Amino acid sequence: MNIEIANRLQKLRKENGYSQEELADKLGISRQAVSKWERAESSPDTDNLIVLARLYDMSLDELLYDNESNEEIRRRTLDKSEEESIKLSDDEGQAIEIKNKNVRFINKDGTEEPLNKKRTIILSVIDGVITILTLIAYLIWSFMFDKWYVSWVLWILMPVIMSIFEAIFKKRVTKFLYPVLVTAVFCYLGMEYSLWHPMWILFISIPIFYTIADPIDKYVLKTKELDEDD
Repeated sequence: MNIEIANRLQKLRKENGYSQEELADKLGISRQAVSKWERAESSPDTDNLIVLARLYDMSLDELLYDNESNEEIRRRTLDKSEEESIKLSDDEGQAIEIKNKNVRFINKDGTEEPLNKKRTIILSVIDGVITILTLIAYLIWSFMFDKWYVSWVLWILMPVIMSIFEAIFKKRVTKFLYPVLVTAVFCYLGMEYSLWHPMWILFISIPIFYTIADPIDKYVLKTKELDEDD
């Protein structure tokens, strides 16, 4: 990663009063990952860049280019030669290259595509399919079985299903909306079978889930970093 950007990330972290460990917790990554960014040994992926910009209350341009105006950024970028282009690589071998006015997304195999196009298209298609299937299931359950009072629980489950795909894409168990799933199950059992008690005990499983899932995510992340070092 460009050493200027690495220094900027370190400067912004300190200006906002975060230690490396505190920032890592905010992003759901390891402290070692933040340290590598600031030593220009690796780069934040697109998702983390967006979160950093939001955390510091600034645009991506401001995050990467200090206090320059958009016009200054555009003019400076146009003046750069090809050798001076900026390229950020994430831990998965994918890269974002900023050259002149163009932003390119480069896959691990070297092929190019518009930034985030593949993930956006896939998630949009999945979202649409899940919405349609949820609507069909809701109507069938409601009309055929006269379950209007409980079938709405399906709409709570819809984001839960979407979170499964997000967890797979980002390889983070904690992205799965387990608390929402527990809420949907609790509502269903309560309304259908009047099991409000003792099924409230299901909510106790939420902290247990995160107690297990968080170390798993950190282990997977650390394994990636070790593989990269090798």
